[in-house]
Amino acid sequence: MLIYLLRHGVAEEKAASDSARELTHEGAMQTRSMADKFKTHSPIIEKAIMSPYQRARQTAAELRIDFPELDFDVDKDIEPSGDVYAIMDKIESLDAKHVLLVSHNPFLSNLLAVMVDGTMETNRHIGNSTLVCVSIDFVAPGFGNILYTIEP
Repeated sequence: MLIYLLRHGVAEEKAASDSARELTHEGAMQTRSMADKFKTHSPIIEKAIMSPYQRARQTAAELRIDFPELDFDVDKDIEPSGDVYAIMDKIESLDAKHVLLVSHNPFLSNLLAVMVDGTMETNRHIGNSTLVCVSIDFVAPGFGNILYTIEP
């Protein structure tokens, strides 16, 4: 199974709420740059999931320019404070071998650390508009391997 972890682009610092923060122009352009590079890998994405937060939705919209076939499900479980173990269980139960998550930190960095190292203590940081491709045969802590990282 390949799991693609994509952090949203740079967002405005203040808004009415954290969930309402929008991408900056820089954030949109960095996401476009990353998407152009990602396309060269000819990824297969069977299931795409995004956080309901505005900046994640906008990041997904930028990605759709290069991948118009993507149909995103919205999932509150991948908000910034989401439970990484719950989403791993959810991914394991999917009928898909190629899954894309568009989300936030600390959730994505924690998920990457648990998938690859088996613990959140390793602090694997994912930057804005950065995509990490993880290969994992059995979705469980410590079973993942990073295949590649794409930065803007």
